[in-house]
Amino acid sequence: MKKSYYSLAVLGFMAATAAQAQSSVTAYGIIDAGVMTQSNSGTPSAGRTTSFVDAQILPSIYGFKGSEDLGGGLTAGFNLEGGFNSGNGTHNSPGIYQTQVFAREAKVTLGGDWGTVGAGLQVDPGIIAEISTEPRGMPNSFSMVEYWIAATAGNNATGGGALQGGIFDQNALTYTYAKNGLYVGTEYGFGGVAGSTAANSTESVGVSYSTGGLIVSGSFDKDNNVNPAVGGTSSQIDAFGLGYDFGSASGLALRAQYSEFKFNYLAGSTPASDVKVWGAGLDWHTSVPNKVNLSYYDAKDDGANPHAGGSTTELALLDTYALSKRTQVYAQLVSVRADANAGASSVIGGVGAYTAAKASIGDSTLYMGVGLQHAF
Repeated sequence: MKKSYYSLAVLGFMAATAAQAQSSVTAYGIIDAGVMTQSNSGTPSAGRTTSFVDAQILPSIYGFKGSEDLGGGLTAGFNLEGGFNSGNGTHNSPGIYQTQVFAREAKVTLGGDWGTVGAGLQVDPGIIAEISTEPRGMPNSFSMVEYWIAATAGNNATGGGALQGGIFDQNALTYTYAKNGLYVGTEYGFGGVAGSTAANSTESVGVSYSTGGLIVSGSFDKDNNVNPAVGGTSSQIDAFGLGYDFGSASGLALRAQYSEFKFNYLAGSTPASDVKVWGAGLDWHTSVPNKVNLSYYDAKDDGANPHAGGSTTELALLDTYALSKRTQVYAQLVSVRADANAGASSVIGGVGAYTAAKASIGDSTLYMGVGLQHAF
């Protein structure tokens, strides 16, 4: 009887609150489609490849988000977000098995002036902090996002297709605070493994601060092995960045970032891949609608794998032109050089599911891409 009374009381409270609160739900999305050609495809090179390419700059996504004013300075909200391939309309999930309808975010939040608490599948706070200082602004192609993906691919495979750590954190609790130029985000993902609180768990923190034209960022991400008998770390990411915006008069902004990606650990202690990468980029707003970015990256794999010690360099030019607030066209020209022992450092020459775009080992590969992007 007491249990039934309690349930009815909760339902009554929720109904009364819903009647008084103001709520809103928004559907949104992005479609990013284009064409890319590359001079060398595969190792050894099979020659030039020209293909339709989805999501060169931003992922093609669909989503729903909503918020409710609870009064007293509290706001409840949710976000559901998934992805698709603009080339063929198929579902496109960050997971291994492509089964998640909302594979990018599926979270509920409660927030106020003190910050926001989130629960569910969420974007990692570490990568959120680093976007502001990444040389190219962390687009989907030819940026450090490729290493964020590579560093957690082993987690996904070992975890049976789970979205564990790196970019998307599953089974996670987060706390974020964003105010007066300061962003702080922390995350803990529950492993759910019997007999071990550490196995399969994730933890991360991301911080950025901007004042005037200066911005500083730092982050730490760690994912633990799914097998408690092996234990130890599965992947670890450390990053630090600086940036400075010289203002609208010059239209110039500089960004630089250093990151280290350790993954595919051997016996839980030695990383098979240890990619250390630094990059610097220059933004130039040549006009109100047009922006040019020139960036350079230098990456080296110091891990224990057979190809350790090799390096990859990249020089990238990107021009974006805004046709409106929601629509832009872009073109990019990128040169990637991966030496014969490049190892995991070569993954910077990759564009999502466009597998042919991986840089040819031991070659210089030239990429040319154009595309159209619309947000709704």
